[in-house]
Amino acid sequence: MNKTLVKLNKVPYFRISNLEAFLPHLKKNSIYRKITRWHKKGLIVRLKEGFYIAKEYKKEHSADVNYLYYLANILRYPSYVSGTFILQNKGVLTDVTFPISSITTKTTRKYYNKIGNFFYYSISPKLYIGYERLFYNNEPIYVATLSKALFDYLYIKYSRVKIKPEVAIEKERLNLDMFSKKDIAGFKKYCNLSKNKTLIEVALKLFKV
Repeated sequence: MNKTLVKLNKVPYFRISNLEAFLPHLKKNSIYRKITRWHKKGLIVRLKEGFYIAKEYKKEHSADVNYLYYLANILRYPSYVSGTFILQNKGVLTDVTFPISSITTKTTRKYYNKIGNFFYYSISPKLYIGYERLFYNNEPIYVATLSKALFDYLYIKYSRVKIKPEVAIEKERLNLDMFSKKDIAGFKKYCNLSKNKTLIEVALKLFKV
């Protein structure tokens, strides 16, 4: 196997600049041609424009949820994983399979690749809170707490539509058994911070607090 590909098989993702460092003797046009050739052969996977992973790394690590968190953080910065993806992994949402959803202060964006579908939803800076720092291969990854994941999910879905809180609650059929008193208090805090009347009423009715 090509020596450069051997190196790439050991890294979680790479960009053009990384390949330039591996191949300093090649001109940029030659590097682009090499990437195109590897991609056509299926030796590398395109994540988005300029971002790739080697097929072997994908094969070994794509089932690792922390790796998915890591990629989600990388593909759009700043961002943290939240909403449907967290709620599904926690068993709050169980009906269907959801994309890898994240919150960002940048514009809404979606990326589709062979790892998964990465959706990014824009939120105001004052609500860009409620996430914790974990690690993947000693690299920090940012993931919403359970209470913030629920808030983000409902905020993205209902903050700009007219719907009665009880209708939204009935429609969602959420499994909230794992929510502690701390989680409930956190959810209520975020709803109040948003100053969105629908979400504030949802908080009151959902947990009867």
